[in-house]
Amino acid sequence: MHIVVIDSSQLAGETDFPMLDMDKYGWQQFMQLEESEVADRCWRSDVIISVATPVTRATIDKAYKLQLIIAASDNTSHIDLDAARERGIAVCNTPGLSPANATQSQTICNQVINNINAWLKKQPVNMIT
Repeated sequence: MHIVVIDSSQLAGETDFPMLDMDKYGWQQFMQLEESEVADRCWRSDVIISVATPVTRATIDKAYKLQLIIAASDNTSHIDLDAARERGIAVCNTPGLSPANATQSQTICNQVINNINAWLKKQPVNMIT
């Protein structure tokens, strides 16, 4: 499993993503990718995590293994939900949480990991699609 965070600098304060409940996985975390870089950095990803950087149809089409997109906030307007639905890609968010709030940002990190763990157990939470 390969997971990519494309814009962790958009989380306020000092945050840290906890470990997943699995033995082996790849994790790449970028402070901020330009929209033009996202597809090239995520082409082999199973999971993409984005606070606000667009996850476009082009990115979704290029990421041939993509199975899950997580909006690391309450907002999902930066994700092409139609393209995700067409490919059968699950999309979830962290409802009621704002990445601009330092306390909530750490909660977002925890919830993102909880979302992935629940999805892996086929018990998804906070699903949009």
